[in-house]
Amino acid sequence: MARGVPSEPVPYVLEADRGLPNEEQTVFHIKPKTGNDSNYITKLYISAYIEKDGGARDLDVRQANAADVATFKHLVKKIENYCFSDEYYEKHPAVKEKAVEVKSENEVLKYVPVIDSPDMIADVCHDVDSDSLREIISVANNLNKLKDGQKK
Repeated sequence: MARGVPSEPVPYVLEADRGLPNEEQTVFHIKPKTGNDSNYITKLYISAYIEKDGGARDLDVRQANAADVATFKHLVKKIENYCFSDEYYEKHPAVKEKAVEVKSENEVLKYVPVIDSPDMIADVCHDVDSDSLREIISVANNLNKLKDGQKK
């Protein structure tokens, strides 16, 4: 029997983080996509294409980046234990001051314990690597994969 998609975000750990100690794992609280969410997100990306003469299309990179951020903010409701890049911390010293230090094998990492404001979630979208961004957007499409990576 088919059931509706759960409305509560699932706490998800990226595949690359699963082998790390718990204090170094980042947890993304991802909302599973509904059919309506898929249509909304598709519309965002379609608007990133520009019709040219002769029916050809070109990608507006600025619009595609905006679609990535809007999608990420739509799907990710909270992030726990995120370590921004050094470049981000240089531009945002107030965030660096609030970060918690965790000693890793050879370095001290600074993690932000909880990110739940839309602006900072957008900052994570700009900061995270492309493979992680792709994984987050992809697992929102598949409830089984999302639950497989669920933080226990």
